[in-house]
Amino acid sequence: MPSVEIRGNTDLRKALRRFAPDLEKTLKIEMREGLKPVVKQARGFVPGVSPLSGWANRSFNEGNFPTYSPYSIVKGIGYSTNVTKPNKNGFTSMASIFNKSAVGAIYETAGRKNPNGQKWVGSKAGGTGKGVSRSYNPKAGEQFIDALPPLVSSLKGRGRLIYRAWAANRGLAEGIVNKAVDKAITQFYARNKETKFSRAA
Repeated sequence: MPSVEIRGNTDLRKALRRFAPDLEKTLKIEMREGLKPVVKQARGFVPGVSPLSGWANRSFNEGNFPTYSPYSIVKGIGYSTNVTKPNKNGFTSMASIFNKSAVGAIYETAGRKNPNGQKWVGSKAGGTGKGVSRSYNPKAGEQFIDALPPLVSSLKGRGRLIYRAWAANRGLAEGIVNKAVDKAITQFYARNKETKFSRAA
């Protein structure tokens, strides 16, 4: 699933949930204000009709390749202000924008690894391995990618929807999120200091 992740002080988020849930709630509200415009713009990049006529009726494929559905793509684009579980590299994020539908992921990233499409093996090739084209048309992958808009590079990755919107946002969303986190840190430690002082008194 393509996603834009904002990494940060996830230990702080855990501390807020445990000791200052009101600050955690405010933080999430403020982070949403930064993420929502990016999601809205990414959804706006979704074409209302298939960029390739054959995508809707499967004329160019015989497998489980999902058909084009702008509704599914738009519905699958969203955001989260929850702390994620560690990924395979051990990293967590405190907020993210995602593109989770299968058809949305294809539209987002097609051609990123293989600019000319997946290797063609033909419809009669045996096996069930992924990463190859089994179309009758040996140029199906190339034609498919050529019909799509160009990939747009951002600091978080390359794509046509969330990554394109992230690039257009020019760091504003991340700045809002980081500012909200800094504010929460300041308030949390100020509150902690006051609590310690009153206890000492």
